[in-house]
Amino acid sequence: MPGFHQDNRMFRLKTCTFTSPRLPSCIAFILLFGAVKAGYGQRVYADAQQSSPTQSLIVTLSQVSNPARAVDSDTSNFSTLSVTLGALGAITANQNLQYVARPKPTPATPIIIKFGSTASLLNLLGGFAVQRTNGGRNSVVQPSYSGAQLLNLLNLFGGSQVGTAIIPPNNMAFDGVRLEINTTLGGLLQAFYYFAFYITPPRPSVSELRICTGDSATLAISNFQPGYTYRLYTSQTGSGEVPGATTTTNLLTLSSNIGTGNYWLEARESDLYPSARVQLAVTVVPRPAAPNISLNPDAQY
Repeated sequence: MPGFHQDNRMFRLKTCTFTSPRLPSCIAFILLFGAVKAGYGQRVYADAQQSSPTQSLIVTLSQVSNPARAVDSDTSNFSTLSVTLGALGAITANQNLQYVARPKPTPATPIIIKFGSTASLLNLLGGFAVQRTNGGRNSVVQPSYSGAQLLNLLNLFGGSQVGTAIIPPNNMAFDGVRLEINTTLGGLLQAFYYFAFYITPPRPSVSELRICTGDSATLAISNFQPGYTYRLYTSQTGSGEVPGATTTTNLLTLSSNIGTGNYWLEARESDLYPSARVQLAVTVVPRPAAPNISLNPDAQY
């Protein structure tokens, strides 16, 4: 299929003495390359779109122009959503970017979108709203993010005219994310929708790790890629990062001090864009006692 490529490179796995032989279920992933997608091998981009119809009343009130640009192979271009004068908030334009042929995000997957406008987003956020969807443009998943809520999710670039929003998971199923603009601000508003993607979860070499008291154990990340940071957490979503359980290589070493329990491993592109977390069960076991060997001095050999 044009626009994406599956990487079949092999990775060497390394386990320690106390690792379980049971491997985690394989997580399918796709490496997407386009005009400017090289180097983003753990991103999975949305591959389909649906746009609101053009509204006209003598003049065009709302429209989405070049909608396919938000799901093509070039991340530097964009679709354009626009609204003109209308009753406050009554005129809207929206576009949903969806996963159809590519692997869908899980309910625990953060989704990242890039969008912009002709002026500072800081002054225009009251006219923008972002919401996950499940099954199409009008099948929205709560909550909707706008205004100050959306500002809290944004990483702003280029004089705040362009930004990326990291939409956190809430353990509800979804397969797309919708950008909407409206006439709440009382005038012409344009939005540029570049893309939506999620980060492929890490694939640890084991799903269960046994560590002797006072020792450490190492697991490998089989889909490691340079430029990614891997962090361990005590919960599937939210906070709870485990201090010191971080690596920027394909090997993560854990001390027995971590304690027995369930943990979750996360990949972060540039230590910024997070993946869904993968569960890792850790069991700390007592160190085996040294064998007690006695010799009989009178033994004949």
